[in-house]
Amino acid sequence: MGRLSAYFFSRFRTWERPAQIAILMALALLALAIIVLFLVPQDARSLLLAGILGLLIAIQVIFMWANRSMVTPYTQAQRQYLAGNMERARSILEAVDDMGKPDAQTLTLLGNTYRQLGLLDKSAQVLTKAVQIRPLDYFPHYGFGRTLMMMGKYAEAIAAIQKALAAGAPPVVHVDLAEAYFRSGGREDATAHLDVLEVTGLEPHRVLLTMYMRYRLGQGDKPGPDVIRDGLPYWQENAARFHNTPYGQALAADVVEIQAFLEE
Repeated sequence: MGRLSAYFFSRFRTWERPAQIAILMALALLALAIIVLFLVPQDARSLLLAGILGLLIAIQVIFMWANRSMVTPYTQAQRQYLAGNMERARSILEAVDDMGKPDAQTLTLLGNTYRQLGLLDKSAQVLTKAVQIRPLDYFPHYGFGRTLMMMGKYAEAIAAIQKALAAGAPPVVHVDLAEAYFRSGGREDATAHLDVLEVTGLEPHRVLLTMYMRYRLGQGDKPGPDVIRDGLPYWQENAARFHNTPYGQALAADVVEIQAFLEE
C-alpha cells in the first residue's frame, strides 16, 4: 500500500494543474459520499451508492487522462527544463528521487536543474552521485564540470569537462573547456580549444562567448552588434544567477565590457 501511495503521489506531481484539481475534487466528493452513506437511512443508500460508483468511474477517467501521454518522468522533466520551467522540472525529478534509486540520467538532469536555479551545492552533490553511477558517460561529467565552473572551481571544472570530452562529448563542449581555462588564466590552453571550433552552427550565446574569448586572447576581432544582441541575454541571466560566486562576478565584468562594444 505504501509503495502504491508513493507511486500515485509521484505521478500526481507530474500532472497538469487541471488534472490535479479534478482528482482532488473527485476524491473529496468520494470521501464525503462515503461518510454520508453511513449516516442516511437504509432506503436512501441506493442513490448514494450510484453516486459513489459514478465518482469512482470519474476518478479512473481523470487518472487515465492525466497519464494519457504515458511518457517517463524524465521526459516530462526534460521538456519542462528545455522550456525554462525549472521549478516544474525540479518537482518532477525530486519525486523520482524520493522513490529511491534514480538512474544517472535522472540525477544529471536534476543536478543541471539545481544549477539553473542557482542551487550549486545541491547540484554538485547530485551530479557527484551521477558520475559515480556512470563514470564512463559524458553527460554527468559535463554537467558536473559546468556546476564546478559556476562555483569558481576552475581546476576541478577543467578536469571534469576533460573527462566528458574523453567519454565522447560533442565538439561544442570545447567552448566550455576553453571558458574554464580562460577563467583560470590558462590563455594558451583556452586558445588551443577555441582553435578547434567553428562558430557556424553554435547557439547564439556560445557564438558570442567564443568570439569574445578570441578577442580577449588576441586571436580575433570584437563580436559584432548582431552577435551581441542575440547572445548577450543568456550571459546577463547567468551573471545575475551566480552573482555571489567568483564566476558570476567575472562574468558580470565581461557583460559590462561586451555591452560597451555596442556603444562604440
